Formats: sequence, C-alpha cells, structure tokens
Amino acid sequence: MTTYSPSYTGTQWRIAQVELDPETRAPAKTVMEPTELAGPTVFWPDGTTSYVLHFKGGHTTSWTVADETDTALRAIEALRGGQEVTPEALRSYLRDVRRLETRMTALKEELLLFARESAPNGRARLPFRDIAEELGQHHSTVAERYQRILDGDTAQWRPWLTQHTQRAAMYVNGGQLPLAHKPQREHETGVYDSREEPEKVLARCRCGWSGPAGTNTVAAGRQGRAHEDNPDA
Repeated sequence: MTTYSPSYTGTQWRIAQVELDPETRAPAKTVMEPTELAGPTVFWPDGTTSYVLHFKGGHTTSWTVADETDTALRAIEALRGGQEVTPEALRSYLRDVRRLETRMTALKEELLLFARESAPNGRARLPFRDIAEELGQHHSTVAERYQRILDGDTAQWRPWLTQHTQRAAMYVNGGQLPLAHKPQREHETGVYDSREEPEKVLARCRCGWSGPAGTNTVAAGRQGRAHEDNPDA
C-alpha cells in the first residue's frame, strides 16, 4: 500500500486510471492521474470525483451494496445532467435502486433490533425515543414495527444481510431469540397414555419413575411435579 495523502491516516492506495494490456491484462500505461487527493476522496482532471470505500464483506454483502450504490449515483448524475438514458440503462437504474432500497430497509431494521438488544451493561443499547429521533418517526411507530418484527414480519432481505453470521439464527420461528442450551435434568416428568390400561394416563420421569394410572391429566401432572420436587419421597 502506498500513502498518497499525508493528512489522512486510514488505509490508502496509490490511485490512477490505467489501460490494460489486451494479452496479459496487466497495466500497460497510465491514462489519468488524480489532480487532488483528500483522504478517500479522489478528484480527476475530467471533472469526476471518486470515493474509495473500505469494507471486508464478501461479494454477496458489502460489495453488492457498493455496486448498486454506484448504479444509483450514475442515475442521479444522468437525471441532474439532463442526459438521455437508453432503455437498457434505465432498466438497470430502476432494478439496482429498488434492490438497494430493500437492502437498506433490511439494514435499518437490523439496526433497530440491535439497538434494542442488551448491551454488556444488561440494558437495551438505545431507548425507543432515541431510535425514533434518528429515524424521523414517532417512538410509538418504531415500537410497533419492532414488535411486528418480533412476531415474524422480518425484512425481505434480512437473510441476505445476516447470512453466515450468528445473527442469522436470531428472530426466526416467530421472531424469538434462540434459547440458550439447557442441560437435561435428571428428573423431568411428563403425562403419557398408559400402556397397560387403555384410556388412562400417568406421569413418567426421565429417571424411570412412573405414577399411578388414572383418568385425570391434571392430577397426573401434579404427581409428576411432586416427584420432580422430591424424587426420594
């Protein structure tokens, strides 16, 4: 890596527009060099400006967003410049802007979920009022949307956003957080049909204990709980 701006301390590269050798695909000659560099911002002699993005995400996440954002910027320039746009380019603009919009919705709602999760101090990272202020919405609207997400109404692109991460397992099956693993208890009972006496039920325990057969499931459940509380009785 080559530092190109002494005033910028982030990760930097030497930037230039080059032509590639048609056979080796290696840089053949420099076509244009920047007229000015300001950190990640690059100004070119032809009047265009580029911005270097830094990300570690794979092709299906950060790179995809960067590519679709590039299309959106070209669409903005075309509209503001009064350019005529070919049908093919127009379809590309519409498609990528739509995809970018839905991806940003997934990101916004994932940030909402993250903000309401417990921080290391055991409290939610942000209250609903602070979240609503940044989103430009009423706090009750944000709280209602949050509850709908918990009920399973997650954003369309959430699986794309959370793929290959620990968050992918969160807020699924009705929106509940994954339950922590609990070791099996030695004495854990349930009510089952009696094998020896049809139409009767009894409580059985993991340890092998079983209660008397009867017709009342509530009574059998109580017997089971009593066994769990005092297995030696």
